[in-house]
Amino acid sequence: MDRREAYYRQKKDSKTTLLTYALSGSLLISCMVLIPLGQEEVYIENYAVDALGILIITGLCVYYSMRVGFDVFDPLYLVTGIYGFLYFITPMYDIVSGHNTWFGYSLFPYGVKATWIALAGYLGLYFCYTSKVRIKYDRRLRLRFRDRDGRYKERDKITENTRIMVILGMYVVCFLANLYYLINSGYTSLLYIMTLGLLGGGGRTEEQLGSIGYLAMLSYCLPTIVLLYWKYSKSLLKTTILFIPMLMMQITRGFRFFIVQIAITFAAYFYISNGKRPRIVNMIGILLLLMIPVIIMTMFRNDIRGGHGLDLGQLSFAALSEAVEDAIWDNFRIYNNYYGVVGKVPSEYGYVYARQIIIGTLIMMIPRAIWPNKLSSAAGAELYQVIGQNLYKTGQALPGLGEFYYSCGPVGVVLFMSIYGLFLRYVWRRLVKNTRGELDLIAFSVLLGANLQVLIRGYTPSNFWYVVFCLIPIYVVKIVNTYLYDTKEAEERKLTAEWAVWERKLIKEREG
Repeated sequence: MDRREAYYRQKKDSKTTLLTYALSGSLLISCMVLIPLGQEEVYIENYAVDALGILIITGLCVYYSMRVGFDVFDPLYLVTGIYGFLYFITPMYDIVSGHNTWFGYSLFPYGVKATWIALAGYLGLYFCYTSKVRIKYDRRLRLRFRDRDGRYKERDKITENTRIMVILGMYVVCFLANLYYLINSGYTSLLYIMTLGLLGGGGRTEEQLGSIGYLAMLSYCLPTIVLLYWKYSKSLLKTTILFIPMLMMQITRGFRFFIVQIAITFAAYFYISNGKRPRIVNMIGILLLLMIPVIIMTMFRNDIRGGHGLDLGQLSFAALSEAVEDAIWDNFRIYNNYYGVVGKVPSEYGYVYARQIIIGTLIMMIPRAIWPNKLSSAAGAELYQVIGQNLYKTGQALPGLGEFYYSCGPVGVVLFMSIYGLFLRYVWRRLVKNTRGELDLIAFSVLLGANLQVLIRGYTPSNFWYVVFCLIPIYVVKIVNTYLYDTKEAEERKLTAEWAVWERKLIKEREG
């Protein structure tokens, strides 16, 4: 590194440090200015603990960035952002805005205890993520997909076409499986799904899911498959043709978080694979662009799910304003369910000791066609039983900490968050810092986006298999790479052996 490069790097680091200090100072001032002094004591106590929590985790991130350097795609920052919004910032916002009840229940009396436990869980994640304990992994798996030079070789056109055909084959299979699942979920036609009902095909039929719920998992393969096609085809137009149907299917299902995850995945891969990092202006532009489908889903997802399709006549400034509010805060208000579990467990409902996490994960993907009387993958009381009947059939779920707390209390929160921190550190160091090629970068991009689902929706059996199905297409391509390379190498060895035999025969003829 010459002096000029060192100077510009130092200048860039100083700007990052200055910006970090400015944001931290602004956060501290905001917390002090917005203290709800006129409210009841329970809300003031909750606000104070939440403010302390967000300042602590922000300070830890500032210290981490000063120690190792700032990289916007470091998983610690994304996880801290989601975690901070979920368990600290959103409760503070609800207290200041007077949103003090959840489906008619006041859960803030349990908030102080729940927030201290959430802070302890983050500390477990942080110190495991930043610790210097070496993580070992099986080098045989690492060597399996590498050639003799330790790098992926460039394949010829035949090999490239073979890989493209395999990727397209996976896309067709997963697309048809997802379409079959949606049709049996009550949607009437492909036209309705692809146009959100704007061109007709609406209505609603009776659900006939039966034992095909596992097919829905194949939809999680589709973003990864499109990303793989983008890498190998290098055609933005063809990739867009595959991307749009995949996106429309996810919008039809009404999962807003999945749209955000797709955006994180594609943006991360674009920048990381090109050795770049987004500017603040680019990040703001991506967020604004991302808000369009999220707001559409917020305003119309009940109509879409009900078979009525988009009703543009509902558009108004008031409806749009309410949709923006819900789109930003609704998914994060699931912290209330965590508060409710902390308040009722173990005083009224006992711990489940990780039965759902372990046993549920093992049996979830066994189809009922094979095991008709399969045990439920859930454990313990239903959420509406713990908090109240107002949550019955509302689709509410526990966030990650709620599931961990229900398993083993505060010990479970710290234990599982620490394991999560070790996993994140392994992913960052193994797939980015010590990457073996672009397939590793695709795997990292997919896992980076998956953090949103893992943290906000705490159902480990579903989350585990979601991550597995996201990664399956990558390992299929790795196997194809290995097979094609081994086949090519075998043909070369065969030709070399035949040439040697012919050469020896020629020499003998000449000598004779």
